[in-house]
Amino acid sequence: MDISQILAQVDAQIWSMPFLIFFFGSCVFMTLQLGFVQFRYFLESIRLVFKPQAGSGSVSSGQLSPFQAFMNTLGGNIGNGSLSGIPVAIAAGGPGAIVWLLVMSTFAISLRFSEVFLATHFSDKSTPQKSGPMYYISLLPAGAILASLFSIFGFAFMIIGGNMVQCNAVGGALARSWHIDVNITAGVIFALVGYIVLGGSGRIVKFLDKLVPVKVFGFLISALIVLAYHWKTVPLALYVMVGSAIQPQAILGGTFAFAMQQVIKWGFLVGSNAGESGLGTAAIAFGTGKGQDPVKNGIMSMLSVFINTHVVCFLVALSVVASGVWNNGETSIMLLISAYETVFGFMAGWIVSSLVVIFATSAVVAFAFIAKACWDALFPKQLSFAFPIFYTVCAFGGTVMNAKKLIGACGIAAAGLFVINVIALFWFVKIIKTGLNSYRKKHA
Repeated sequence: MDISQILAQVDAQIWSMPFLIFFFGSCVFMTLQLGFVQFRYFLESIRLVFKPQAGSGSVSSGQLSPFQAFMNTLGGNIGNGSLSGIPVAIAAGGPGAIVWLLVMSTFAISLRFSEVFLATHFSDKSTPQKSGPMYYISLLPAGAILASLFSIFGFAFMIIGGNMVQCNAVGGALARSWHIDVNITAGVIFALVGYIVLGGSGRIVKFLDKLVPVKVFGFLISALIVLAYHWKTVPLALYVMVGSAIQPQAILGGTFAFAMQQVIKWGFLVGSNAGESGLGTAAIAFGTGKGQDPVKNGIMSMLSVFINTHVVCFLVALSVVASGVWNNGETSIMLLISAYETVFGFMAGWIVSSLVVIFATSAVVAFAFIAKACWDALFPKQLSFAFPIFYTVCAFGGTVMNAKKLIGACGIAAAGLFVINVIALFWFVKIIKTGLNSYRKKHA
């Protein structure tokens, strides 16, 4: 048994039903504590995101405005996991898994609000070097150790899941659909990522400002075309998704208890990873700015989770189910290609591959900002210059090697991030509630 198999087994043991129940329970707890903040302030989150001059930052010094932080978070959240993870959940847990994904993600938004609130709240009292989740975690008992562990898990998560696996997907997609040699793709990725990352935060932000809207609208157009073509079966698809969520044995077979466990497990598993709520990644981006409103930043950050899970992931699922290919034996990205083939024919592979490239590229660039924060927390300031080189080399390596063998390590890191971050959220829940209540009274 090699290291990749060991990592995969450990990952599977961690992300089992007990941990997923703990994950969901944490989401429900914070939702109740904050008075269903994700429902109460949903429209407010849209208003704040699209409000002109939503805030200012000093990108050159590593500080992002609220809107820049939002775009960075959205760029990272919407990666290839949104395109490939949903078909995996459908193939393994049936269409009903998507309903449970939406349930999980809805409650998880409260965690996103909480972590961004704390990052902004404590950044008001600290320097940019002492900000984000690493800083508020350091204020806990044994905080120095927990903050260091968080940075280690965060760096591993970004390097493997946010960089190498994403680049590997690009190399595979272009080789499969465009017949481009993976070494050529690796060279282009090396040059592109190197150019952007070496340019620092300013170049990263400018790149994401341009690419994130392109990838969101590009996907929306393609998915809506598929659904428009299959408009007659959309109501049936919705019925199948809801029906198999509450009576999964009709789809998966076996006993009701077993089928129910499978559909909930895969819905919760993909839902917990889709929005990254509770992992603290968004808090790193939002925590860089000083003098900003913690509640407003928390409210704004909620929308990125909604867009990824309730829009992108849901449309991927609906396209697969409505096109009738969800049980054809394919999985991962090939299942999405099969759905697109019912409309676009031989061009489906090209279209999906193009989406994979755009989704992955923006994710790799967005996660560079977050990985840099973890690097700075772990290594002396004198080694800061080495980060762009290391990150770029990992992008090249991830493209040419089978980086998916490392996905188990990514899952382990994500679990570590969640546990440490949630401890901090529970510890500071009174501060979060006080800030939110003050905001409610002020804007009553």
